[in-house]
Amino acid sequence: MPMLFALPLGLLVFVAIALLLLPLSLWQRVRNGGARRQARPWLITFNFWGTLVSTVMFVVFTAIAGFWWTNAWAYAALGWLVGLLVGVLGYRLTQFDPGPDVLFYKPSTALVLLLTLMIVVRLVAGLVQGWQASVNGVAWPQSGWLSHAGLLAMAALLLGYAGMYALLLRRRVRHHLRYRRYDRSVR
Repeated sequence: MPMLFALPLGLLVFVAIALLLLPLSLWQRVRNGGARRQARPWLITFNFWGTLVSTVMFVVFTAIAGFWWTNAWAYAALGWLVGLLVGVLGYRLTQFDPGPDVLFYKPSTALVLLLTLMIVVRLVAGLVQGWQASVNGVAWPQSGWLSHAGLLAMAALLLGYAGMYALLLRRRVRHHLRYRRYDRSVR
């Protein structure tokens, strides 16, 4: 009998802790997202391949979700293409500091802040929509950025950004490693 009370109570405590730590987590994401870091080739390659696997899983999920949510494919494709453009923009805004053996880079803090703000807006909108649907019986929108397909578009935007940024960063690191021993000083 005590186990029947412990499981729901444990789940409730877990959700409460996660909600309390969410603002700290988002603040750390913004703070560390724009920090200067060393470009480690193995980690950047791992990020690239991990993002590629995530994108494939996302495409499978979108194919399944397309049966129930209208315009899921269109929203996801548009979000992914916009994410690719944002990834290129993020790469262009990144500051690189090449050394003889190491490459350091500093992503744009403003872009990290904007992407995190997008996540917060979508999270709050989803919570409000969920509350409206469960308490007041208001139906979820069938189209627009507040629909389920809009959620897919935002996820696709983040995946497109991460994939393109990782690809371009990987190319930059490989180029740096290939030519790091050459003297680049102006004579």
